[in-house]
Amino acid sequence: MTSETPETPESKKSPEAYLNGGIDLPPLWEHCIDNYRPIKIIVIGAGLSGILAGIRFSQQIPNLDLTIYDKNEEVGGTWWENRYPGVRCDIPSAAYQYTFESNTEWPEYYSTGPEIQKYFQRTAWKFGVYRFTKFRHQLLGATWCERDGKWELKMKNLNTGEVYIDTCDFYASATGILNKWKWPDIEGLESYQGKLVHSANWDPELTLDAMKGKNIALIGAGSTGIQILPQIQSVANRVDHYMSGKTWISPIGFGSEELRERGAIGNFAHSEEELRQWKDDPASYHAWRHKIEKYVNGAALITLFGSTSQQNFQKINHDAMREKLKRKPEIMEALEPAWPPGCRRLTPGPGYLEALVEDNVSFVPTKIKRFTPEGIETVDGEERKVDIIICATGFDTTLKQNIPIIGQGGVDLNEIWDPYPESYFGIFVPKMPNMIRFVGPNGAPGTGGFVHLIECACEYMVKAVQKVQREYLKSITVKPEAMTMLTKHIDKFFTKTIYTQPCKSWMKRGKEDGRVITLWPGSAIHAVVAFDNPRWEDFEYTYLPETENNHFSFLGKGLTLAQEADAVTTEYLDLVEKPHVINSEELPRLESPYVSAEERLKGYMELP
Repeated sequence: MTSETPETPESKKSPEAYLNGGIDLPPLWEHCIDNYRPIKIIVIGAGLSGILAGIRFSQQIPNLDLTIYDKNEEVGGTWWENRYPGVRCDIPSAAYQYTFESNTEWPEYYSTGPEIQKYFQRTAWKFGVYRFTKFRHQLLGATWCERDGKWELKMKNLNTGEVYIDTCDFYASATGILNKWKWPDIEGLESYQGKLVHSANWDPELTLDAMKGKNIALIGAGSTGIQILPQIQSVANRVDHYMSGKTWISPIGFGSEELRERGAIGNFAHSEEELRQWKDDPASYHAWRHKIEKYVNGAALITLFGSTSQQNFQKINHDAMREKLKRKPEIMEALEPAWPPGCRRLTPGPGYLEALVEDNVSFVPTKIKRFTPEGIETVDGEERKVDIIICATGFDTTLKQNIPIIGQGGVDLNEIWDPYPESYFGIFVPKMPNMIRFVGPNGAPGTGGFVHLIECACEYMVKAVQKVQREYLKSITVKPEAMTMLTKHIDKFFTKTIYTQPCKSWMKRGKEDGRVITLWPGSAIHAVVAFDNPRWEDFEYTYLPETENNHFSFLGKGLTLAQEADAVTTEYLDLVEKPHVINSEELPRLESPYVSAEERLKGYMELP
């Protein structure tokens, strides 16, 4: 328009109006697409999952404010809390460590609890997790504030008694499934006047030396009781082992193929030569990890009820138990279940069956009636007097929350999980925006690498947080209809497995039947593939003011931060995944109505 051209209403319109049919557009958000919104995450729990969150969240989530709270005075979770005699992991140590942090110094194939605790402490120090962590802090409750898009967490400082509110954009639960130990529901517990201890709250003064020559009652034969018996049998005058249920004690545990190769029974120590080789040659240790993790991942077929693998596995367990208990066949009759091995979590228990047949051990399958001042009375009226009672009676498996966790519309998590707990991929729960959980309902592996699965779940969480940051979302919540469909699939899957057979299992909240509420519907490797590609269509979103009116406002002014700062923008050249170069021997000889295989080959060979 020149100075001679008169202005008209049409000529006064903005450039945006010309592009939009004459309607003025709102101003463009002057925003770089990779200028992610600041985010604050609070993690509750500093065990295996919480340490991982401290490492990966801080590494992969930009503009992050991170706090990790733990009620204990150290990291480690279950490995810090459990200190009973004989505590160790029944997964080979090579497969019970982070993929990014190999420890070449595990002294044994199946390591003890203290060795595992040292690994997690060392890893937390190495990668700076302690800088985010506040110890001796307990979560008292959590409430979602819809207006602000924040979680309000009521925290208690256990050192000072102070109670305060901390707020965050994402609340991550890393407390695990089994974290509330319980006394047995038996009459007269408080009347017993001897030494009473729970395996998950062990008295450090109750050493093996302190138990030498004592008469001891051990209640329970879950994984903990099975580990404790061989330890105390060797020092006690007498052990009364109370076990009213039935269970399989398997000769085949996770990674037991290596035991057979080496001719070892139960466990073995790594030689100095082997440890030196791994330290000096990281590639050899990497190959060792491949071998052991393959063993651990290979057990999925035994979980399919009625399959040849499952039936063969049951026979192996039956024959091995009968052989080890042949001195006391009545124990075999009392112990052997009608359901298949693995219906309850399978525990190898090295030395347990051998201890059962020792002369100073009395296996008591009769139900307990009550505790007495001097011991235990069974329902048949017999009282057995003891100096010490050890309750290896496990944990609360209901998944009922003992604190209020309040989501959308004031709904409590316990209401959502009535009649049964469910979560989306073990991570998200309907009506609980921006709440993520490690190993939530149906998020734990029945077979395969536990640590690797948690790592992949963590990567999934990172992707979800990054999406919220990138697109300036206020909240992300799984759709109830998606949760319903996933639950139907989970329930259908488990009908073909050993887990729905009539065994009393913590995987079914301590019931013989009902939903399998802890396990992923498939192997750990199956879960890894599922976690790799989030279905964002299964979620509902709310938006921040910047994107509320136009969900694509986050695209901004068309630049990245690096462009605006005139910085490096060519990192992609260093991240290229190069395709495989085909040579002539690999070319398929395909028939075509247009070009013959010979002509294809000739044309390929003539290329420069």
